[in-house]
Amino acid sequence: MDSLPTYSSFTTANHTGGETPGTCQKSIQMELFVHYSLIPAVLITVLLSFLQRRATHQKTTDKIPLARRFGIVVPVNFISSYSNRWSYGAACGATATTVFLLFHNEYSNYFNFTAPPWAKALVYLLSALEVGLDYYPFFACLSTNNRVIGSTLGFCYSLCWFCVQLADVFECPRRNYESIILILTPIPSLACCVFLMGRFLQILVTSVLSIYRQVGSKEEEEPLLPEHLKNYLRHLLKPITEKDVQTSSIKEKIYKWDHHFKFPTRMIVTAVLCLICLYNFVLVDLLVSPKAVKGLDSLILRTVNFSFSGQTKLILYLLKECWFYATFPSALTSVIYMLHVLSCYRRDMKKLYGGTSEIDCTGSPPVILAASIRYTGNQIAYLLWGYFLLHIMFFLISLIITFWFVIPIQEGRGLVVLQGFGYTVLGIVLMIAVMLAQVVAAQFLFLQDKILPTDKSKPLAINNRRGFQNFSYFFMFYSAILGLGSCLLRVIFNVFLGSWLLARIDRPLFPRGFEGADMGYNTWTGMLQVDLYHTHPVTLSFCHLLTQEVSRKSHASPDVLMDCKNRHIRTKWHLAYTLINNPALILNRKRSCCRAIVGSQSPEVLQRLLVSALQCTGRKWMLPEKAMENSASTDLTVQIETVPE
Repeated sequence: MDSLPTYSSFTTANHTGGETPGTCQKSIQMELFVHYSLIPAVLITVLLSFLQRRATHQKTTDKIPLARRFGIVVPVNFISSYSNRWSYGAACGATATTVFLLFHNEYSNYFNFTAPPWAKALVYLLSALEVGLDYYPFFACLSTNNRVIGSTLGFCYSLCWFCVQLADVFECPRRNYESIILILTPIPSLACCVFLMGRFLQILVTSVLSIYRQVGSKEEEEPLLPEHLKNYLRHLLKPITEKDVQTSSIKEKIYKWDHHFKFPTRMIVTAVLCLICLYNFVLVDLLVSPKAVKGLDSLILRTVNFSFSGQTKLILYLLKECWFYATFPSALTSVIYMLHVLSCYRRDMKKLYGGTSEIDCTGSPPVILAASIRYTGNQIAYLLWGYFLLHIMFFLISLIITFWFVIPIQEGRGLVVLQGFGYTVLGIVLMIAVMLAQVVAAQFLFLQDKILPTDKSKPLAINNRRGFQNFSYFFMFYSAILGLGSCLLRVIFNVFLGSWLLARIDRPLFPRGFEGADMGYNTWTGMLQVDLYHTHPVTLSFCHLLTQEVSRKSHASPDVLMDCKNRHIRTKWHLAYTLINNPALILNRKRSCCRAIVGSQSPEVLQRLLVSALQCTGRKWMLPEKAMENSASTDLTVQIETVPE
């Protein structure tokens, strides 16, 4: 078995092939480039901020004449943005490799200054802020309204990062396993840089052509109500047919494409970052595991007798191979999980739109908003930890199959393995048969008949009570023995499902009533609530109609405005005519309206109206002396005393 070629055979080239360390000196040091790239990043950000006009006047402009310049540049809209989604995803993908390798001291010693243990959290925070500022121009150039300048600067900045990373990878080539892994690591980042360069070039060409044709170089703002949400509202108003309910093909059962739904930018960015970070994590796993096995081999050889060295090498070889082949199903499962998270997001958002979701929406707004901020980072971390646990789980399963089945069969003990496997399966079959016998007995012996012949099942009412009591008594002792095995199976299934579903934060791992203790699930629900309150189709449609009405009135012609004014005056005359002919309605009006009538009418007319109103209501009235003395005043307040008849 030792003669079989495996991926570890490449590790021998680390000492035999390729160039030795020190013979190739790289002309560009990535740690210095990361630091010095802050200079163009800050200059580009300041320039775009200067071109961005502020919407409101600030007090600082009274002392410093800025002419409403230096507005805040928004890198990306994570809440309600549906345009340039894949461009923003590529921008985040360009940062994924640098962020992943940034804190890996063996390969990227970018921040090599010493710090006390208590200050490492601050060092990581400053490092993350520096990397965020390094890649800020990618996002700012995509979101700016000055398309020509933004696309030009973005293209140059992307080209610079692409050339530096390409030179860092291929400048000192070596033919060993470690070099192959390090070459494969920045491939997603390079591909994202190429995508960004193409996108910036397309924006530049489109903007220049629009200026040449005198159409306008600014891109239209994203509408308040996107087109897919309009189609969703139209779809809600249509009656549901049988064609909408039935799913005919297997493809639709796996994933049904919805033309009335669009994933926001946040979900696209999260998916791209998760997949690229998972790709880098798998490469690091493939790079570190041979070194770990080699170190374990040297440690065992120093502590174990020479007579057991051959058996030890065989065990280490099996461990190495099982770990290697467990990488692929765990990585594939993690990718499927990430795609399934997108499907769950669409399902939960449509349920929230329809008001049929079971998600608790009674949390505190600051806590919910903070949870939505943490979603992207938490999703990446949970996916990587989920991959690691899946890798361990598949590794253990492969070890069980190898040591319980493969090796005994190779050694000629296949019948013993088959016999043990048969006994185990027979015991499980007998246990399941007893449980099924209990169900059958309950169905035909201890339940009453159906109330109606059309009922699907029998009612939960005991028929043969004496037989049921005896049956329960004798099976009580067997159930105690069976409970030991079922409890062990429950523990195994919980560990298995907990490891299997760790990366899926769309469902809680804790039982009902303890969902609040699951921080990952709280992040998911907080993100959903923020997206619901800011992207609800009905709310956006209402706001869209209001803005259209306000815009229509603001751009209305003078004739239309005069017509609205005449309509208001006509309404007042109709009100006055109605009150004169129906004086009883005066007492039913609001107090503010009555005071307005008092101030606008003469005292004699008011007294006459009040007398008529009281006569219509069947009340007797009298005016106090103070009111009679002040009857000549224009601010007359009539006090009514109700006298019982």
